[in-house]
Amino acid sequence: MTVLLRRATKADAKHVALLLTELGYPSMEADVQDRLVHSLRRYSSCFVVVQSAGEVIGLISAELVPYFPNGSTICRVTSLVVSSHHRGRGLGEQLLAGVADFAREHHCSGIEITSAEHRVEAHHFYQKLGFSRTSFRFFQAL
Repeated sequence: MTVLLRRATKADAKHVALLLTELGYPSMEADVQDRLVHSLRRYSSCFVVVQSAGEVIGLISAELVPYFPNGSTICRVTSLVVSSHHRGRGLGEQLLAGVADFAREHHCSGIEITSAEHRVEAHHFYQKLGFSRTSFRFFQAL
């Protein structure tokens, strides 16, 4: 299978919406297109897709975040998903490598990924790639 990693475009909205829905975040194409347009304009954002046979089959998005306690910048992965039909082929690792390049270009001190507690397979995947569990995340909806 030949794949291409590339920067996302607003034309990817339909496939991105399907992948986000598969990840558990039901999304409409028009809404995703608006989010993509805003994301692609920001210096602090990275959005990469993996494509095969003209179809987007995976994505990763990340943001640069100032980390006040030590004055560094971290790269926070805000979404990562590979279509269930294409998992286990190293595509997630390739997507993370693309974000690592973005993080290095921006002199980040590291990459941060949050993952829901029920995504045990994803936790194993991250640990296999050298990520360590370093904290708990707490969230309060407003």
